[in-house]
Amino acid sequence: MAKSTFLGSLPNIPLRTMSIIFVIVAAIAAVGVFVSDGLVNEGYRNIEQANDRFIQAQQAASDLEAGSDQLTYCVRSFVATGDVTYLNGYFEEAEVTRQRDNAVDSLEELLQGEESEAFDHLNKALSLSNELMHHEYRAMKLTVEADGIDVAVVPEVVMQANTTLEEEAMSADEKRALAQVLVFGKTYANYKTSIKSHAELSTQELVSASDEARLSADQNMNTLLTVQTILTILFLVVVLLLVVFVTLWVRIPLSHMVLRIQNNELVPPTGATELRFVAKTYNAMFEENKQTYARLSYGSTHDALTGLLNRKAYDVMLEDMDMSNTALLLIDVDKFKSINDTHGHDVGDLLLKRVAEVLRYSFRSTDLVFRLGGDEFVVIMSDVDSSVRDKVRDKIDQANVMLQKPKDDLPPTSLSVGVAFADRENPDGDIFKDADTALYRVKEAGRCGCVIY
Repeated sequence: MAKSTFLGSLPNIPLRTMSIIFVIVAAIAAVGVFVSDGLVNEGYRNIEQANDRFIQAQQAASDLEAGSDQLTYCVRSFVATGDVTYLNGYFEEAEVTRQRDNAVDSLEELLQGEESEAFDHLNKALSLSNELMHHEYRAMKLTVEADGIDVAVVPEVVMQANTTLEEEAMSADEKRALAQVLVFGKTYANYKTSIKSHAELSTQELVSASDEARLSADQNMNTLLTVQTILTILFLVVVLLLVVFVTLWVRIPLSHMVLRIQNNELVPPTGATELRFVAKTYNAMFEENKQTYARLSYGSTHDALTGLLNRKAYDVMLEDMDMSNTALLLIDVDKFKSINDTHGHDVGDLLLKRVAEVLRYSFRSTDLVFRLGGDEFVVIMSDVDSSVRDKVRDKIDQANVMLQKPKDDLPPTSLSVGVAFADRENPDGDIFKDADTALYRVKEAGRCGCVIY
């Protein structure tokens, strides 16, 4: 009782309205999850790009310093040994490998025109490295002249290096000593320190900028993940609410409705609007049937032998009843006259009672079963259409099985049944005429069966 009261207190909500609301909210949540998923993926790509920029920037600074150090190593080795191999290695780095220039170009491409102190420092380091090369050219020229190396194997830029008349007049040992001062002395060391300093400052700026980019990307990612989590929870809440709605407004009320109908009771209008409408419609029909039965006195409307409704009740019912959703079954007991003649009227009466009992058992409590007289019976099934034709045929077959296996020493018998549904296809007349036509066809076919018009 408490559960029915609770269900009755629930808001009167149409299924159509709730379906539209759930579909819209679920669609919005699903689209939001889809979009946020794309944004999260984009966030991951931004983090990866920030990491890649950091690595590439560090690599650029490292390459510039490495290129400068390679030049220093080659020029110092050439000055110290006079080995032309180191001279060639110097120009291999300066003109072919070009680590310093490539590093600046790589960073410039990475920054894509952005103003950056990192790029300025790296460019300054390259500028200082280029200035240092003029000292290195002088040192290499003095070494060539001091060691008498064939100028044919020496790059022209070396021999064009600016040297003073005083330096030109120096002896080989003096030139060699000056060359070593140029590449091992304090001035050279200051240049190298300055180059290294600018390269380190460039790296620091790059690290700082990359950290900011990665921090920003991480913050955006956290925001996106939060939004995605909220949308996912919203989607799950929508699904949960849908389950709750279907349970409280549809499944439970429908189960109660079926149980009440099976118990031939009034149905309390609960649940969704559509179910309430069905309950009210059923209750109206139920009350109408009760009133109809109340108008008819039992004695005048029931068959004294079988207790079924009689012809008078049948005529009254036809006047009050809407036949638009019904099935009419005309029933004859097969070979009843022969049974009466053979076994006597007392046995015939018992057999008719048995037929009435079987018909009551075979059909629903809401179906109307009549005995019109003799061995003629009628069943009017309400609220049905031709989709249940197979069920009707099964009921008749079951009834015949029961009658052909008699009890209390009654003779076996069977039923011939003609059926017509209100929504039958290609009617040849009214429902009564077509049911009678169907009954005639059963008898022509040998009785004991059912034909549905």
